[in-house]
Amino acid sequence: MTTEEIYEILPNENNWRVLPNGNRVKLGDGVKLGDGVTFGDGVTLGDGVKLGDGVTFGNWVTLGHGVKLGDGVTLDDFVTLGKWVKLGNWVKLGSGVKLGHGVKLGDGVKLGDGVKLGSGVKFADGMKLGNGVTLGD
Repeated sequence: MTTEEIYEILPNENNWRVLPNGNRVKLGDGVKLGDGVTFGDGVTLGDGVKLGDGVTFGNWVTLGHGVKLGDGVTLDDFVTLGKWVKLGNWVKLGSGVKLGHGVKLGDGVKLGDGVKLGSGVKFADGMKLGNGVTLGD
């Protein structure tokens, strides 16, 4: 399916655009997809989300309004990103990661399973956190 085909999908009764691939993927208004994006089951993308090339989604991932993901980002199952989150290239988020509004992660950042970062947290390129770490609110 090409990006052009996705934008031809009409909103459903809840005003979501749903990809016809059986995975229950929901797209908000103005979503932009790079090449080679792979969706798991039950992914929801808010309005204005922009995805780079080669982004991979696990199951039941939710992205808030205005999220931007660089190339090669991997989001495992049950990841939740707040509004205006920005992830650099080749970022890897483990299962159950939750990021607050306005979080910014540089290139190559890796977060283990269950990490929670409060609003406005910023990480430089290459930083890593193990499983279950909580920072901020």
